[in-house]
Amino acid sequence: MKIHSKKFRVRSGEKVKLKTWPTKLKPTYKSKKQYRKLLEEHVEELSSRQRLLYASGRYALLLIFQGMDSAGKDGAI
Repeated sequence: MKIHSKKFRVRSGEKVKLKTWPTKLKPTYKSKKQYRKLLEEHVEELSSRQRLLYASGRYALLLIFQGMDSAGKDGAI
């Protein structure tokens, strides 16, 4: 699975117009089993990258979640 992050990247000082960005992507899995495998791989990769980001102490990351009140955003925090 490859999500092209350039579609979602914003440079410092750049004006952001959220309505021009995609809010939904096509499913990247065909079954629950394949989804669980992809999730496990991505959690591992994200964890590794987070450790590097934290260790460098130089960069910051802003995540924007879109969803209704009960979309589970607080669980991510």
